[in-house]
Amino acid sequence: MLAGTASAQQGVYIPSGATVWLSGNTNVGIFADMTNNGILGSNPNTTFYFLSKLWTNGNGSTLPDESADGVSGTGGTFNFSGGTGIGQQKVFGGYSFITKTGTSFPNLQLSNSAGLLLDDLSDLKVRNALQFTNGRLYLNGWILQVGDKNPGTITGYSDARYVVTGKGVAGGLLYRAAINNAAGKVVFPIGTDDNSYAPAAVLMTGGKDMIGARVYDSVFTVAAGGTAYPDSFVNKTWNIRRDDNTGGEVDVILQHMDTDELPAYATYRDSSFITRFVTGVWDNVPFIPNKPLAGTLTTSSMSSPATMHLRHFTALGSSEYFAKTTLFGSAKPAIFLSFEAYRIAPAMVQLDWTTSREVFNAVFEVERRYEREESFTKIATVPTKAINGNSSIPLSYMYQDPNDYDDWTYYRIKAVGKNGKVTYSEIRAVPPFVQINVYPNPNNGRFMVKIRGIRGDMQIELRDVWSQVMRTYDVKGDKDIDISGMPSGVYFLVIYHKETMKVLYTTKVVVTQ
Repeated sequence: MLAGTASAQQGVYIPSGATVWLSGNTNVGIFADMTNNGILGSNPNTTFYFLSKLWTNGNGSTLPDESADGVSGTGGTFNFSGGTGIGQQKVFGGYSFITKTGTSFPNLQLSNSAGLLLDDLSDLKVRNALQFTNGRLYLNGWILQVGDKNPGTITGYSDARYVVTGKGVAGGLLYRAAINNAAGKVVFPIGTDDNSYAPAAVLMTGGKDMIGARVYDSVFTVAAGGTAYPDSFVNKTWNIRRDDNTGGEVDVILQHMDTDELPAYATYRDSSFITRFVTGVWDNVPFIPNKPLAGTLTTSSMSSPATMHLRHFTALGSSEYFAKTTLFGSAKPAIFLSFEAYRIAPAMVQLDWTTSREVFNAVFEVERRYEREESFTKIATVPTKAINGNSSIPLSYMYQDPNDYDDWTYYRIKAVGKNGKVTYSEIRAVPPFVQINVYPNPNNGRFMVKIRGIRGDMQIELRDVWSQVMRTYDVKGDKDIDISGMPSGVYFLVIYHKETMKVLYTTKVVVTQ
């Protein structure tokens, strides 16, 4: 009866209240657009071959199986096969994932090389089995749920046959129901477009949950926004969601095509891992929890190489973001806890710094810039104390620089990773050594005043014991001042900062004849 209409314009229609049931080992071809507002039932080993453009499940429609409640059995298979000149097919599933109500297919098979597209304003649910024979299933921003009281089964997937979630941050998800430890590894065969297969899998080690997954292009600084990282990542972000937000520990498995690796990541693939976006940043690991492996989330041979990672999590939130990076490629070689520079002698400056964490660090380079210079210069190399360049405990370092420069000096520490990555400490300024000498003292009326290390304009006053100013001298910067012709007596030499008149130095001078 269903095969009898040849006109795609007229279509096949099951009205509300009507029932059509396919039993036995029956195969039926549907050559026109299908609209089901009634009941279209099926027993195991029956197959509907849909060879037209659009399948629509209307409000109140059902696709029951042989069980008493119509949803607990096996049911037949609805094969979207396409046809000559049909191209990509569409399905209006008639299901709402939010309300968990509406129509669901017992089993769905995709055999159309042009693929199957979820029509607007409707999710799609497959209670038991989704089978890929040819083509891809495009979510078009909507949700596909596989499984009902269990995760169901998905078969036939590969890098040529999978669920396309879309390239953008927002888009559709593939959910699998009632995942628990007994279900074993549950695979989500997803990708961002026709040429970018990036599946995920989960292994629940406690609890039970409905879990969804999508993948999109790029890795952003704030997971679902911000600036895209230009390097050191695989160019994919996975969003894993828990619908019930229950359940315990989870192994998250992610696979990518090697062609999606950005340059720095590809160079250091052996040190790569799954990074999770948490408390505003992509997290790091002190060591590689699991080495990357060749991709095996496929049911047939891959057309090009892929790499798979696993990371264990004790708990996951309702919506988590994951990406792939490398210890070499993403981590700073050192995180500076503190850095200080100070003069310990007229011709010696001491530098002290402490790191809170080092990741594949190689050396520290001490850099210095004098006041009149335009750029920093490396003056020393200090090896890391971290074993193999890795440390998660504070480590302290010290370096002494022979420096008698008579103006300000600026220092910074440069951490250099084994991969050439660098990071810098803050810059510290060290003043010159301040030195004021009055000699000889006592004297016969002639003496020298030597000033070093005081910047700005100064004023020197010679006062007698009654604080009367006997002589005044204006001085700027480092100077040697020759004072002569002073009568015998006791004087006080006072040096002021001329602008503020702050006293910088005071000493007693004795003149004898």
